[in-house]
Amino acid sequence: MCTVTFIPKRKNSTEFIFTSNRDEASNRPSIPPKVYRENGVELLYPKDKVAGGTWIAASSQKKLICLMNGARKAHERNEPYRKSRGVVLKDLLTSANFKNAVDDYEFEGIEPFTIIYVEWYEGLRLIQLIWDGDEAELLPLEIKPQIWSASMTYTSEMKKERHQWFESFIAENKVSELTSEEVWQFHHNAGKDDPTNGFIIDRGLLKTTSITQIHQKAKNLKMKYKDLLNQEIHEAKL
Repeated sequence: MCTVTFIPKRKNSTEFIFTSNRDEASNRPSIPPKVYRENGVELLYPKDKVAGGTWIAASSQKKLICLMNGARKAHERNEPYRKSRGVVLKDLLTSANFKNAVDDYEFEGIEPFTIIYVEWYEGLRLIQLIWDGDEAELLPLEIKPQIWSASMTYTSEMKKERHQWFESFIAENKVSELTSEEVWQFHHNAGKDDPTNGFIIDRGLLKTTSITQIHQKAKNLKMKYKDLLNQEIHEAKL
């Protein structure tokens, strides 16, 4: 599951646009985003109705986490797992310090994943966390336009093609002038003639079921969510 892009708007600014297309079994329901209070922290996220977790969430502490299934490459599932990855996301997001929480967390028995973490309470920071089933690796990333595609859904060749679409989109636009609506439309239309590898896929049961976008500005954070199965759009602020 997941195609994710991160687009910082200006140098030395905390404004960014973060967008996630969720690929999931079309019979797995989710709840539109709302604010929940957990461990004393306000979290804004769409909820997975099955496990009670989420794949993307922002917090009142000026942090954001997005989760993708799989690590660097596809793996064979070895169920049952000890805890849902969507619950892990919330555990890490409500912690006081992300790096310390990762260092102390018991990942054993949790299915491999990739997490993209953004914080902006002391300048903008971007970190990637990969849990491959054996080791957790934290990697600080450069603040520049970035794209990720989930290893459980997309091959290395597919990832390369999607990266090229994104690079072309960025090259054709002035990043500082890009609007959230333009990025939103890109997440609808990239590879639109390819139902297997486009940003919106339809592989039978596995489909792109929703798009979630977070636009962080100086004074507020806005989340826009579209359920692609019923075409409903929901918006919320934090």
